[in-house]
Amino acid sequence: MKTTALLLLASALALGPAARAQTGCPDPQATNYNPAARANDGSCQYAPTTAALPVRAPLGAAVPETSGLQLAAGALWTFNDGGNPPVLFRVDSATGQAVQQVRVVNYPNTDWEDIAADARYLYLGDFGNNYGTRRDLRLLRVPRAGLGPGADTVSAQAINFYYPDQITFGGGLNNHDYDCEAVFFRNDSLHLFTKDWADHRTRYYTVPAVPGTHAAHLKATFDVNGLITAADLSPDGTTAVLLGYDETTGATFAWLLSDFPGTQFFRGNKRRIALPSAALVGQVEGVCFAGPRRLLVSNERVTVGPLTVPQRLYALNVGPWLPAPAVVTAAAAAAGPGRA
Repeated sequence: MKTTALLLLASALALGPAARAQTGCPDPQATNYNPAARANDGSCQYAPTTAALPVRAPLGAAVPETSGLQLAAGALWTFNDGGNPPVLFRVDSATGQAVQQVRVVNYPNTDWEDIAADARYLYLGDFGNNYGTRRDLRLLRVPRAGLGPGADTVSAQAINFYYPDQITFGGGLNNHDYDCEAVFFRNDSLHLFTKDWADHRTRYYTVPAVPGTHAAHLKATFDVNGLITAADLSPDGTTAVLLGYDETTGATFAWLLSDFPGTQFFRGNKRRIALPSAALVGQVEGVCFAGPRRLLVSNERVTVGPLTVPQRLYALNVGPWLPAPAVVTAAAAAAGPGRA
């Protein structure tokens, strides 16, 4: 018995370093790719990557300030930024024209910024907070059953929330870390990503996707080196995208997050894709997955001096920058079922 125990102990000690060596970067596209890695430790690094943003269609005159994008059961939804009427627009993704308008009758558009969806509802993020003073942050839950082809009005339920870590209210215009313009749905929760003007990071919070008043739960922080304006999760739950820009340089970008465990989106691969300057594509404000590896992106109309960039809908294939499906299988299993 003693001999057997000693042999088992020796085997465990011998396997220890080997087992530890199995963690690392398993993505062949990374500059620090480790072919022996079997578990992603989030360490993958990538060479600078740039991409064009092909125009899919001009967006119609109804949505000059498009500020959110969501594809749900084949219907593409958007709305205008805060201060506009509380109206949802269903857009033809081929022509960019609004084919339906649905007014939310019981809540204003204080500062709508992004849209999320699950199998039964759309969630409208009324959480824009440029001055950091708002105490009425909320998401509006709209039943998808009330958005049929003939609908023109709908009622919403409020999911109110607050940031427990926000001590002061009033950091000044665009000089604080409690603005938010990005959300998606996953596993009965809404996942929010802040637009941190002060430090160019994003903080990731979760809020239960049920009406009531909730404390937002801080999960993680990530240095995005810019301002996040939209987010979405792929239908299979294996890839998240954060869209944003740099207000100083005019650079626009997308962060692709993949091969993460469960909903720990910053624990896997984090790859930044540099997109064209805002002088060419405007201020990008909406993003959604149109397939496991295809994005739709929208920008609001911008005029600076003699330059005007009209509102448009863009298409982007992100497949070339994501791990092969075999690599993300474990992440897909951990993520659970995707949204319908």
